[in-house]
Amino acid sequence: MHQPNKIAFYLLFILLIPFGAFGQGNEIDSLKNELKGHSTMDTIRAGLLIELANKLTYFDPNEAIPLMEEAISISEKTDWTLGEALSHRQMGNLHYVLGDNIKALDQYQKALALSHKTTDRQLQSSLLSNIGNIHADLKEYDLALENYHSYLTTSQEMGNRADEIKALSNIAIIYNDTERFEEGVSYLEKALSLSKLEGNDLFIAAITNNLALAYKKLDENQKALSLYLEAAELAEQIKSKYIEASALNSIGKIYLLFNDYDLAETNANKALALSKEIDAVEWQSDSWEVLSEVYEHNRKLPEALDAFKKHVQLRDSVVNEEKKSELTRKEMQFKMERQQAVAQEEIKRQQLVKNGYLIGAILLLVFSIMGYLLYKRRRDALEKRKLAEFNAKVAETELKALRSQMNPHFIFNSLNSISDFISKNDIEQADDYLVKFSKLTRSILENSEKKWITLEEDIELMKLYMQIEGLRFDNKLKYHVSMDNSLEPDNVLVPPLILQPFIENSIWHGIAPKKGGGNIDIRIAKDGTMLKYIVEDDGVGRSGQNREEKKTKDSYGIKITSSRIDIINHLKNTKGSIELMDKAEGFRVEIKLPLELQF
Repeated sequence: MHQPNKIAFYLLFILLIPFGAFGQGNEIDSLKNELKGHSTMDTIRAGLLIELANKLTYFDPNEAIPLMEEAISISEKTDWTLGEALSHRQMGNLHYVLGDNIKALDQYQKALALSHKTTDRQLQSSLLSNIGNIHADLKEYDLALENYHSYLTTSQEMGNRADEIKALSNIAIIYNDTERFEEGVSYLEKALSLSKLEGNDLFIAAITNNLALAYKKLDENQKALSLYLEAAELAEQIKSKYIEASALNSIGKIYLLFNDYDLAETNANKALALSKEIDAVEWQSDSWEVLSEVYEHNRKLPEALDAFKKHVQLRDSVVNEEKKSELTRKEMQFKMERQQAVAQEEIKRQQLVKNGYLIGAILLLVFSIMGYLLYKRRRDALEKRKLAEFNAKVAETELKALRSQMNPHFIFNSLNSISDFISKNDIEQADDYLVKFSKLTRSILENSEKKWITLEEDIELMKLYMQIEGLRFDNKLKYHVSMDNSLEPDNVLVPPLILQPFIENSIWHGIAPKKGGGNIDIRIAKDGTMLKYIVEDDGVGRSGQNREEKKTKDSYGIKITSSRIDIINHLKNTKGSIELMDKAEGFRVEIKLPLELQF
């Protein structure tokens, strides 16, 4: 599936680099020669190292990292606080370009702490923008916009047009990610106009590419295509392979909409070649997605399946929820430590004031003590509330991580089943089943980012999954789904795919080993304030399985689903549960969840 927010994210870091960072090769060579001629470990050399790393950021970040390590060392030894802050910020930019957000955030935080010891307002503002990018990656859009607007205001007050362009572009990307495309277009057009006044080709190419994405979301595909072609041509001229690969993939997707599969394939192959050169995993995933649709249209089904597998594998390597969870904890920990430090400084200041007025008046002393106690009580209450919010945030993030662990397992099991069917049946039937599977995976990938979906949507997913698995067993599998009349399936909310591990186990460990056909019965009922699922099969049951089969059935699906229910219980303060029961013939699972309603 296409993820527009990811495209925005990878183009966003272009705007992190200070204006003028993308010099020509002769500028880089000139700076290297200056460094060779100035070997003294002083602030002049540190400044040259920072400038050279700045030029290398987008072209060769790995080469620039040792330069920043040396610049940090020199700045520390010479007590050059501003240079140390600039060095840490530039190191953060390098890690961000390389996709290591944890290290990038650590460097930005060090730079921000150092910047408060200087009078450089623009440096402090730009660092808030850098941290805002991490918020954007975590989809904390309100916090990201707050940082970006602060960055924009400071840039405009200081007349810094380059930083104004970056702030406008970042704000536009957030609006596009939150589907406020008209506002996003407005900010991008302002940024593009300023970039043309500055004559910065890289900014023009990046902003044009994002502007094309916004027009595509507004269903103005012809306008979007024109802008993507313009961005790709300019990116090729300035040798920016990141932007060129992104634009070419987007061009291929628009040609798919126009049913021009030859041009879609041509552009996707060009983008794939560029993406492999620069090791851009996200762009490679997009290229394989386009190629899978082209091959499917051309009835090259094995090639289509192989391309789709590569797309899924590469996409899943990018979406790492565990890393996002670690980022969230680290950032919130930093905020709490900073707030605690501010509170401690305030306590010291009040203590000095109290001591100063102690000689003058006892009454003032009493009022000072009372004020301090009230302040301390308020501060402690605020810190307890922030700690509770932090714990809830961690629990929610871990829930998303658990959900992301289920989806690849489910997808690849289904892919293997479809692959087996293709190899054993005629092409026309295989094509029909592949279309059904595409519909299923598309729905799963769309819903995997959601905490809750409607019961109606979840039932449809499960039915489609059982239909596809039934094909694998030559219609050996039969199923029946029923629910209480008191339930409104389009109003009840449930965690997506909560039953999938148990249905999968019933199919593969209960019905598959059984001679003859098998049935799965799914019943959904209201139980007070809880929603009750019952999944029963008439398979061989656990008594008919060997030890390894039992271990598989009793560990993987149950462990993951139990963890999800534990987290829901923590967030909702409920008593959801799982109960497993052996039957004379088959197996029964009962699941209880809190009854959630949309309206």
